[in-house]
Amino acid sequence: MTWRRVIMYYALGVALGGYFLWFEWEPDKLKPRAPKPVAQQSKFLSIPREEISEVQLQRDGAVITCRREGQTWKVTEPAGTKVTPDLVASFVENLTPEKEVEVIEQTAKDLSPYGLDQPRATVTVKGKNLAATVLIGDHNPTGSSVYARKENSPQVVLLGSSVSYYQELIFETAGVKK
Repeated sequence: MTWRRVIMYYALGVALGGYFLWFEWEPDKLKPRAPKPVAQQSKFLSIPREEISEVQLQRDGAVITCRREGQTWKVTEPAGTKVTPDLVASFVENLTPEKEVEVIEQTAKDLSPYGLDQPRATVTVKGKNLAATVLIGDHNPTGSSVYARKENSPQVVLLGSSVSYYQELIFETAGVKK
């Protein structure tokens, strides 16, 4: 390698370094950013999954009722429906998450941004001594979750999109079209 090439490479390095410092470098990006606020967490349903004995899904005037018989689920209404017990079990597992759910709004006055003013589906869950009604709304902007809230509660939470998916599958398998 000749001295001329070495000097040319150094000159090119200085020129590119100068360009970077003059036009591209932003020292503000090196400052630490404030931490993002932590989303509020909450338990969603007070009924333990093992104690749920009946689930009733309502959508567009159609009602599907599922009852637990031992360890399996059976659709009792409408009669003769061929919904598999595993599908209902998966829906119940996703509706009653073991972990806490993310609270979107503590006291929502306007439910229309979440699709909860006219919910896509209403789910009534009955246990031994407890019952709860859950309203399922629209998907969040990323499509990874659905907005939900318990009836008579102002709190809007996010549940996994599997809740909506399994609910749709149950209605589709039961022959109830939208």
